[in-house]
Amino acid sequence: MTLPVPHLDDRGFLDLVTEARERIRQSCPGWTDLSAHDPGMALVEAFAHLTEVMIYRLNQLPEKAYVSFLNLLGVARHAPSAAWADVRFSRTGADAGPVRIPAGTRVAAARGADPRPVVFVTTEPAVLSAGEAAVTVRMHHCEPVEAELLGTGSGQPGQVLRAARPPLAHTAEPLDLLLGVEVPAGSVELGAAAREHDGRTFEIWRPVDSFAGVGPQAKVYRVDRCSGTVTFAPALELRPPADGTAPTGDTAPNDGAPTADGSGSADDAAPAGPVTVAAVPPAGRQVRLWYRAGGGPAGNVAPGTLTSLRDPLPGVRVDNPAAAAGGREMESLESVLLRGPYEFFAQQRAVTARDFEVLATGSGAVARARAFTRSAVYSFARPGEVEVVLVPYVPPSERPGGRLPVTVLRDHEIAEARRRVEADLDRRRALGTSCRASWARYKAVSIRARVVVRREEDADAVRRRIHDRLHQTLSPLPTALNPTGWAFGEPLRASNVYRLLEHAEPGVRYVESVRFVVDEAPDAEVRALAVDPYQPRTWYAGRGPVLFRSTNAGAGWESAGRFDGESVLRVVPAPAPVRPGIVPRPGAVAVVTLRAAGGSRVHLSTDLGETWSLLADLDSRISDLAWIDRDGAGALLVATDTGLYEVSLLPGAVPLQILVDPADADRGFYAVRAFVSERGAPGVAVAAQAGFGVYLSTAGGRPGTFAHVGLANVDNRVLAVQYDGPATLLWSGAGEPDPKKPGQGCHRTRLFESDVKWQSVQGGWIGGTCRDLAFAGPVALAATQSGGVLRLDTLAAQPQWSSVSVNCGLPLRDRTRFVPVDAVAATDAGGRLVLAAGERGVHRSVDGVDWTASANQATADVVTVPDTWLLCSGEHDIEVVRQDASSGD
Repeated sequence: MTLPVPHLDDRGFLDLVTEARERIRQSCPGWTDLSAHDPGMALVEAFAHLTEVMIYRLNQLPEKAYVSFLNLLGVARHAPSAAWADVRFSRTGADAGPVRIPAGTRVAAARGADPRPVVFVTTEPAVLSAGEAAVTVRMHHCEPVEAELLGTGSGQPGQVLRAARPPLAHTAEPLDLLLGVEVPAGSVELGAAAREHDGRTFEIWRPVDSFAGVGPQAKVYRVDRCSGTVTFAPALELRPPADGTAPTGDTAPNDGAPTADGSGSADDAAPAGPVTVAAVPPAGRQVRLWYRAGGGPAGNVAPGTLTSLRDPLPGVRVDNPAAAAGGREMESLESVLLRGPYEFFAQQRAVTARDFEVLATGSGAVARARAFTRSAVYSFARPGEVEVVLVPYVPPSERPGGRLPVTVLRDHEIAEARRRVEADLDRRRALGTSCRASWARYKAVSIRARVVVRREEDADAVRRRIHDRLHQTLSPLPTALNPTGWAFGEPLRASNVYRLLEHAEPGVRYVESVRFVVDEAPDAEVRALAVDPYQPRTWYAGRGPVLFRSTNAGAGWESAGRFDGESVLRVVPAPAPVRPGIVPRPGAVAVVTLRAAGGSRVHLSTDLGETWSLLADLDSRISDLAWIDRDGAGALLVATDTGLYEVSLLPGAVPLQILVDPADADRGFYAVRAFVSERGAPGVAVAAQAGFGVYLSTAGGRPGTFAHVGLANVDNRVLAVQYDGPATLLWSGAGEPDPKKPGQGCHRTRLFESDVKWQSVQGGWIGGTCRDLAFAGPVALAATQSGGVLRLDTLAAQPQWSSVSVNCGLPLRDRTRFVPVDAVAATDAGGRLVLAAGERGVHRSVDGVDWTASANQATADVVTVPDTWLLCSGEHDIEVVRQDASSGD
């Protein structure tokens, strides 16, 4: 990977002689014989020769040396970028059938003054579906080069190969450059990317900026897109430090990893000679490259110019409604010379995510790191915040066979090491950013499977090898089988396990009944459920002392809070600012817990449950709480069995009782709801216990502003607020003591009107007590005692509750009654989703009709994990049997 070296003086012998002749004519007009036979000209030619030699030496310094230094540092020119455009494929005829637009379809721009055509291509296939008039396809100004044979591996370090059509253009695609090295069929590592070409399998290797710190087993390469040069890892003589101490960090040659023959630790002896710093293509294996040729500013064409289909698509015409963008020429040499010093000093500054990660792993106590912009992950984060997640270094001696329990990882999390890393990154961060370092969070998964081997195999030996392979593959730290460690946020699928056991383990005939088991999940006794209105696809569920959080719409759950000696009763995220007067509080969530010794507590988090603080501790039982904003100050209203209390969000606040009914200061309440009018006026409603009805305040719930508004002698258990355009509706769900009766259903009323008039909404109601209410657009959903989840169209002239079938997927208590549903929550953001919870865990639905379990501790499909978490191995249980033991033959 080299840069073109300029000449400081490019004059040659003839140039110097010609220049001397011109000077003679100007300064010595009497010198008329300028032929080679003149003695004076002989001296001119002699000095021209000597000057040419001096120029040659001069061209070696200083700019040439400067460029050579940049080459040593690995500074390369930026390759050209290919423009992209959204091209519309439209029908021209009456045929309405589907039209396939294959990858590689070319569209040219109308020719202008430049005779060279500007051609865009599709890099992914698309379909103009039946009945659709048009479809928009992203196209790029480049020419795809598929599986170009760069050469064959030599097996030697430092091998250099070159592409036939440089430069290799950058595009807006995530994978515009792929390099594959041939591997035997079926030998691709678990989780590794691969492509098939001409009957051969090619494992995809990863490009890196430097071979430093990648590890001896890493399948990486360096590429100079401008020259098309691909360079593989060199061999270096890595000697131990003179004082005999082992190097720290990932680059240490003596890091204690098992040796190639498995006979011991690499600490036992230092390398005897040059060591290849990363993997190299084995001898005789083909190396192929998939890339994009072309690019440049010529692709930034105007709207409506991409109109010529180069590949026939009958009945289809094309055009680009908007201008193409993104085309950029190759970086000039002058720009590289100016940028070079910044590349050098970037090693001392943390600007990119890679900078933060490299600097963080410079500590001997940190083995891996992942940096990310917090605002890209969390709704509550401020711009400029960077978080670096750290994985501690664990010596190989403490993880024999790759076994690395979460407890061992936690034991190696040194608080001082984290503080040092954070302080170091804070010194190196860019101005205007902030940085925090935290230890990674893990989700342990155990694999259960039954493996059938051939009769000749030793079942116990196969079992040991399988367990070792699983532990080394599913590990947060690098191992011999997984040199990079399990990727952050990478799920574990059943297909991964089948492939790992069937293709990687000799003697295995087939694998059956693979199941995953996680340590904990909200799969039973879930009393609290809520959706976060700020963080996409984020839900909460409370089971016993643990508050679980899902960041993928209920597909997977992780612990977000643990309150030992307490039981989660309610979880209430801060409301979304759907109207003026609601202060946005992204990331804020409050949890009500019941103490085993009696009384209740309110815990508060401002970062989606990452950290918690105790906000209130009451001797009475808390039934419900609500967020309220008055006069620019936030508070929580707490409904208890001894009254209504207000708790400020400020640290050290003391709960203050709000007297609702002067006639009974200790009146208990089941529910409390805060709301605002279309003009931002705050209001509060509470449902009294013992059938004392509903009280309403349209003055923000201040003391002395509550008035009784009806529903006396009704067991009001649940309150909910529905915003229907400018209208604000208050709903109340009633209890039913007699399990044989269908129940009273719900009541609703419009607020902020002259008086409160309740409307009974009982038609079609079954299931007894209403335990919770939620709204998904105009649809009301009710959690019931024995009727499952009921639905109601709130816009109907005569609203009727619709029940679900006994075969809907919700758990049954007997042939006609469902298990009680304690909580229900719904959202329309990103597609409607409804979750229901009870003693059988969490169930999910997209329509409230058909339900599936959403939080099983054991699953046969996939185990997910948040993007900033890591999966690790639990206690695997693999049953290995011989073929005759299962088939009888």
